[in-house]
Amino acid sequence: MAASVSIEQLVALNDEIIGLVRGGVPLELGLAELGTDSAGALQQITQALVARMQAGASLSEALAAEQQRLPAAYRTIVDAGLRTGRLPSALESLSRYARELVDLRRRITLALVYPFLVVVLAYFLFAVFIVDLVERLRETYEMFRIPMHWSLQAVLATAHFVSRWWWAPPLVLVGIVIWWIMTGGANLLSFRGAARPLAEIPYVGRISRLFQLASFAELLALMIEHDVPLPEGLRLAADASGDPRLCRAGWNLAETVEQGTQPARDQARRFDFPPFLFWVLTCGQQQAGLTRLLRHAGAIYRRQADHLSHSFKVIFPIVAAVVIGGGVTVLYTLTLFGPLAQFWSDLGGE
Repeated sequence: MAASVSIEQLVALNDEIIGLVRGGVPLELGLAELGTDSAGALQQITQALVARMQAGASLSEALAAEQQRLPAAYRTIVDAGLRTGRLPSALESLSRYARELVDLRRRITLALVYPFLVVVLAYFLFAVFIVDLVERLRETYEMFRIPMHWSLQAVLATAHFVSRWWWAPPLVLVGIVIWWIMTGGANLLSFRGAARPLAEIPYVGRISRLFQLASFAELLALMIEHDVPLPEGLRLAADASGDPRLCRAGWNLAETVEQGTQPARDQARRFDFPPFLFWVLTCGQQQAGLTRLLRHAGAIYRRQADHLSHSFKVIFPIVAAVVIGGGVTVLYTLTLFGPLAQFWSDLGGE
């Protein structure tokens, strides 16, 4: 079975191709050196690419043969870059997006370390101390024949569950950690492996969407600049995004343009494009004007993504520590002192 490629490995391969193309070095020679210095999936894929190119295949053909390890979106970007004669520029847009996702994921992981340790410690203390405490309180209530309050009954039921199934919560935590590690890997360029769990976190999905829109606009500008027809450019740039939503939007608009229909400006929602980008694509500008507008749109979306990403990196660690770490600490404190306070209240009332 072919080993999957991580985001970091894809970025390394990307950067190597960019450097070799700009330096005028034959790809098979440079990639052979990369394969020698790397290991794992990156070594396997570079060696496979080198072998195919030495046998006479082009870069695009060699990548197409690696469809199990590289997504169609990545091959589309390479094809589009080769078509326009601007392969480094096309791949640089991808590398910026990939690095931002890698950095976001790393910061989220680091921010979750402290809350995770708090959760583990609180569970350990609950399992060792509070289970025994609640059991002793239950015996005391029975001894004095005091009616047990519903809150204490709830804590007692939880303690009983933990005493029988103590291994279940740690197993769930281990499963979450393994899932988080595994989803950092392949299916890469659409980043379905990495971005899908990230997208569940507030603002991360918005950041990813903005970077995809920026890359879409910049890649389409490259193709229009090199005389690629707008419908074909829309399909290629949409496929290169790896985002199903953007793919549908690009293909639907391409079909409308080919039919000679001019979409109304109030149809942005129907085509699922942001209003400004939809206006750029349908304003009827000629090649030079459309290229400038697309690059301007790409710059706007990239600035928005950078700003939102920077804010998220500052705010998320604080929120995670307060909400998760602080919440678990408060919950542990309540389960520790709550039953005791209830017992003293019931004992005094008795």
